Amino acid sequence: MLTLRNDDNEYIFVTTLDDEDMNSSIVNRIDELGDAMNHTTNVKADCTLGNMHEVYPEFEKLSQLVLKSCQDFTYDLQTEHPNHVFRYNNEWWYNTYIDTLSCNVMWGTRYNSGEITTPHDHWPATFAFTYYINPPEDCSGLIFPNMDYELKVENGMLVIFRGHMIHETVSKQFEGHRYCVAGTVVSNPSQKTS
Repeated sequence: MLTLRNDDNEYIFVTTLDDEDMNSSIVNRIDELGDAMNHTTNVKADCTLGNMHEVYPEFEKLSQLVLKSCQDFTYDLQTEHPNHVFRYNNEWWYNTYIDTLSCNVMWGTRYNSGEITTPHDHWPATFAFTYYINPPEDCSGLIFPNMDYELKVENGMLVIFRGHMIHETVSKQFEGHRYCVAGTVVSNPSQKTS
């Protein structure tokens, strides 16, 4: 697990998942479904609908791995600030804010050479994530323009960041396809009733 942080206290969490059977199933599903969005979203490439984790087991498996990573990162992040350390072992806080995180949308993408994702964020989602499967050597990384930072993507790389962070990909020439699964995670604390 790697945590990157810039001077504005923005965090990018990076971990690697090692499940080639899941990866193969995801790629096959993306290829099978093709483009459902007609390049009308920020993704200017083939993009599935956003409910993949509710329909297909390989995406559900990935959503559970993403969710576990988000919970772990959120829990560990509490030690970064002296006024938040009390949360670390607070069962009520954990059950209310961490245990209630859920993956609300997830879509699969397949980029051809030169295709992009325009700059955007996922606010008010708590987290956004991207997961990469066998990216071509010369393809775009994940770019955070406000941080002036490009993360080189690798096979099995799961990147999690706060939902308000602007991100994009740029046009680059490469061989093959750039496969990515993306989505958002939200916090669903229970509401007090009167």
